[in-house]
Amino acid sequence: MLTRLRLCSAAILLAPSAGLRLFAPSAGLRLRGFARPLATAAPSMSMADAALPTLEDLTDPREWLEEVEGDKQIGWVKEQNADAVARIGEPSDKPLYGRLLEIMESDEKIPYIGRVLNGLYYNFWQDETHVRGIWRRCTLDEYRKEEPAWETALDLDALGAAEGVSWVWGGSIPLDEGPTVRKERVMIRLSRGGSDATVVREFDLDAKAFVAEREGGFALPEAKSRLCYKDRDTLLVGGVFGEEEMTDSGYPRSVWEWRRGTPLAEATKVYEGEQSDVSVGGFAYLDRGRRYELRYRSLTFYTSSYELKVGEAAWAPIPIPADANVGTFADQLLVTLRSAWLGHPAGALLAAPADGFMGAGDDAARSALLTPLFTPTETCSLEASTETKNYLVLSCLDNVVTECRFWRPLMP
Repeated sequence: MLTRLRLCSAAILLAPSAGLRLFAPSAGLRLRGFARPLATAAPSMSMADAALPTLEDLTDPREWLEEVEGDKQIGWVKEQNADAVARIGEPSDKPLYGRLLEIMESDEKIPYIGRVLNGLYYNFWQDETHVRGIWRRCTLDEYRKEEPAWETALDLDALGAAEGVSWVWGGSIPLDEGPTVRKERVMIRLSRGGSDATVVREFDLDAKAFVAEREGGFALPEAKSRLCYKDRDTLLVGGVFGEEEMTDSGYPRSVWEWRRGTPLAEATKVYEGEQSDVSVGGFAYLDRGRRYELRYRSLTFYTSSYELKVGEAAWAPIPIPADANVGTFADQLLVTLRSAWLGHPAGALLAAPADGFMGAGDDAARSALLTPLFTPTETCSLEASTETKNYLVLSCLDNVVTECRFWRPLMP
């Protein structure tokens, strides 16, 4: 039984927050072709006689455009743009364009905080001066002021000018060694002109500079990669080892451990799926003092298999339905159901102590550990969930009205 979580009643009309660390790794399938239309059947032909298309019949006349930086492809795009402008006019000449651009570049935008590291609040900001953007930071006291004094950590316009590349911000991945350890390194994603593929470089938050590879800094080549820190000197990486390590859907098929100071080619494969999987991945993270490592195989768009390693315990499959999503909150394992399971309906959110659940011998033992955090009704469903430092927040839709419900761990 879950005894460490308690519902704090609340009904607040708020926009639902997305996110909680729920591992639903299936990104969209990349469709590589379109079925040719079937020829019109003769009146005497039955539907049973009609031939259905096979994989060999699937063709895509635009597949050549996937080479997005090729001269021929760029030329074709310019022709289409010119044709569109000739038909509908130059967008920047319209009054609405100017109004929208003014809104987007306004200094009155809310500077949303993306990360809090070492007591500093980080914001990525773009305006008419910082076209590509700056990654900046300030203290909480400074942030509360009408005009905070921001400190720039990384200027993408300056970086692009120095390197001759139109870099676009792709986000940061911090090294998290626990709440008592100062955070000084992040991996930063950058894409050329907004491409789906990114390069990833290690960044020193104190020096406000990238860590050179010759000094042991991590740097990943341009690819649709996935990565996280396993520890200070190890990255978990996928998507940068060639087509043979990608799935048929175009996503990483394997997870590799890459040690600092060694060539990427010497990374060790630690997990892999099948070519037919949608995607494969692995993560290592701290959740309120608990260390977890998780691996997944997205078998289809809606089904996955998971393996979990809690602390120093051995790897073990997570015994949940293939169409369920899984996450963690402190020492609790969270399971979101798409189909009924162990007496709980589809749409339910369940919690169980991670150690006990992973060590349970059968469904009866696992069922006894489950506590429903949300159970759907005819009028109420779970829209989304998010988390704060101390609370798990559920955004529920009850009779088309959003209601936020709060759960928090009870201190021993």
